Parts: sequence; C-alpha cells; structure tokens
Amino acid sequence: MNVSSGILGASGPLRAPPVATGDDLIFAAEDHSAPKPPVHSEPGWKVAVVDDDESVRAITRLALGGLKVDGRPLDLLEASSAEEGIALFALHPDIALGLIDMVMEAPTAGLKLISAVRDEQGNHKTRLVVRTGQPGNLPEDRVIRDYDINDYREKTELLAQKLRTVAHSAIRSFRDIATIEHAFHDIVDLLAQVVDEKVAEQFPHAVAASMLAAHLARLAGFPATRVELLRHASTLHDIGLMGLPKRIREALLKFEVLEGAERDSLREHPLVGARLLQRLNTAEGRLAATLAREHHERWDGRGYPVGLRGDAISVESRLLAVANVMDAFLSPQPGRASHGPLELRAYLADERGRELDPDMVDLALLHLDALLVTRSEALSTAT
Repeated sequence: MNVSSGILGASGPLRAPPVATGDDLIFAAEDHSAPKPPVHSEPGWKVAVVDDDESVRAITRLALGGLKVDGRPLDLLEASSAEEGIALFALHPDIALGLIDMVMEAPTAGLKLISAVRDEQGNHKTRLVVRTGQPGNLPEDRVIRDYDINDYREKTELLAQKLRTVAHSAIRSFRDIATIEHAFHDIVDLLAQVVDEKVAEQFPHAVAASMLAAHLARLAGFPATRVELLRHASTLHDIGLMGLPKRIREALLKFEVLEGAERDSLREHPLVGARLLQRLNTAEGRLAATLAREHHERWDGRGYPVGLRGDAISVESRLLAVANVMDAFLSPQPGRASHGPLELRAYLADERGRELDPDMVDLALLHLDALLVTRSEALSTAT
C-alpha cells in the first residue's frame, strides 16, 4: 500500500502544472517554497487525499500545507486508489475530511470508496468531497442524490484559495458534528444510568453489557466506527423495562419464571423500548431501537417478541445477547449465589446454538479472560 501521512514534505518548490484536461487539477500558477512542518502541541485535523494523480496530491499538499483550523494544522494522509483509500479510512476513523477523486482505477472508483466508508465502515461523520476532472462521466445530481457526500467539485474549480475555503468549511462542520455527537452520547449515558438504577440497583448492567458487546465486536472484526456505535447504542437496550411493574422487574433479575399476564407484560418491553428509541433520528438511535427490539430473541427461534431465528437477528443483537448473558450470569442476585468464570464457561457452552449464536459463543470462549477484564474495568468506572 502506498499511503503516506504528513504535511508537505517536499524538499524544494512545487509549481502548478500547466493547464490540462481529464483528471488534471488546474491551479493558478504559483511559486512557493515548501516550509518545514512546525511542531504543534495539538494533533492535526486528519485530511485524506485519495487521487491516482501524484501531481494532484502534490498540489493539494502545497495548497493545504500551511492551513490551520481553530489553531490546529492539517495532517494529510494520501492514497492513490479506492482500495488504498478504503484501508486508509479503516485505519483512521477520525479523519475529518476526505478529498476523493471520482475516476481512478475505474470510472466509479471514488463512489466505491464512499460506499465502503459510509455503509461498510459505518462512518457518517467524516466530511467527503468528491473531486472530478470528468464531470460528464456521472452527473452531479445523480452523485449527490444517490451517495452520502458533502460536496461535489470539478477539479478546475478548486484553485488554491478555493480548496482552502472548502477544507476550512468541511473541517469546521466535522468539528461541530463531533461536538453534538459527544453531547448526545453524554445524554445517552445519563439515560442508561437512570434505566439501570430503576431496573437494577445492585449493578450497572448497561455499562458492563455495552463494553462487553463492543469488545466482542472488535474481536469479530468490526471497524472502529461500528464498534463505538454499538457501544453507545447498546446502553439503552433495556429502556423498555422502565414501564414494567416493580414485581416483574425483580422477577426478571432473579431469573424467575413468569406466567400469565406477567409473562405477557414482560414480552412487550422490547417493543416498548424500540418504539421509544425510534424517535432518535440518528445512527445510534436506529441501532438502539434494533437492539431493544431484538435483545431477547434467541438463535433457535424460541425468543421474543417476534421469534426471529439465526441470521434473521442482526449481528449486533447477537453480540449483545452474549454480552448480556455474561454480565447477568456473573452478577450477584438476591436469592442466588454468584457464579464464577468456570460456571460461565459451562453455561455459554450449553447455550451455544440454543439461546446464543454459536460463532459468537466460540469467540467469547476463546477470549473469555480478556472479556472478564473488560467487564471488571467497566464495573469499576460505572460505580
């Protein structure tokens, strides 16, 4: 992979190339000497430049090399193909801005990269700007309509000053989204704490289960953005329990068998939670609604509220199911002695292919010691 990171890095002056057609980038001719990168105490804003033309990447380094946003410099990361770009974004989920060439090794290579970042990696925060030297290849209206991008520019538009303006605006947008996301996460964490205290005063189940689910997701190969999405969304999976009578909540925590109307009431709480969380029109809210709806489904199809079976249950819900079992099984409850790792290992093996996804159980058993450390750390931070 030919991926580089840094600001400028040229030893001599870079000059704009002559006016050309196709994918060449046209800037007003300027003669600058590349300054040495200064030393900064704060990390730079990461900007991905994905273009198969080295001259375009060089001019972008020159145009953006001295730019600062909120006093922080830019850290330019480069890739020369869609595949290299996909790997770059996976390695750096905190990229603020991506400048993506539309036509690289294929006419729609840039769109392939965008789909991977948004859909496969679950990264909707990074600002993505498409640059093209062949605007007739795919109409701007279609690209804007069908793909989650933030700007579409012809390369001939982006003179040095215009490129700096676009970068400044996009990075500030990323900054504001990150600030709002952080505030949202704080609210989610607070709400999860309220749910946990109302449902189970004995232990902070939501925090432990969410951290275990995130750890399992990393082991399963989830990209970092999806891991964090799961960690935050899963804290609210039990929100539907808040509407249950205290008697039912206590019976649930003691693993008591409920019958009749109590049993029917209990089986409604996943749908109640899902309906509440569907009001959150964010990626976390949508995933949280799915987790709330599915976290009592079983691999063998004998769960509730719908009776989903196997792969019909979302992979995130199957991960959370294992995390839920692990934390609940190890947590001391009134009238029940606490269990240890050996009993947990036996219980997980027994429920493999019954309540729980066998692949997820195998993953948990293989890394059980590390997962138990994660649970211990989660409990210590939540109390």
